[in-house]
Amino acid sequence: MRTLILIAALFSLSNSTYAKEKIKKQKQSKHLNYEECVTKFGVDDTSIAIINVYFDKRHNAGTGQMSFLPITLALTAITPPIGIGLTIVSSPMFVKGLVVRNRYSHKNMIKALNNYHSEKMISDNVRRKVTNYMLDEQEDKQLDQQEDYITTLRSAE
Repeated sequence: MRTLILIAALFSLSNSTYAKEKIKKQKQSKHLNYEECVTKFGVDDTSIAIINVYFDKRHNAGTGQMSFLPITLALTAITPPIGIGLTIVSSPMFVKGLVVRNRYSHKNMIKALNNYHSEKMISDNVRRKVTNYMLDEQEDKQLDQQEDYITTLRSAE
């Protein structure tokens, strides 16, 4: 009976240790910066495009929309009539920025990447954004090649 209890205790301890390690690994992947995400999850162009879309939306769109409310609140302290009107106008933008930052969070990015790596499936919304991003990257690359070609022609003259 003692051995059975001892085996059960050791088994539960090993399972709890494994679960803690798994949770710790998940928490670590939520706090990765751009370069770490690319090295860890960027196995192909589509994965890198997904990472770029999520980071771009999170940092540019979400933060940009949220930045107006603190400015208008400061303006309210200086000139209340104008500041209150601007605060009323910028409050919905602040809420939309919160929604964008939540939608394009690290957690959702990792879910999308894991879904893409395991099933090669991307949601329609993300697929459209990734397709547009990849097309923009192709255009930028072609423009760079054309500029390089023009500079080589000019230097040859």
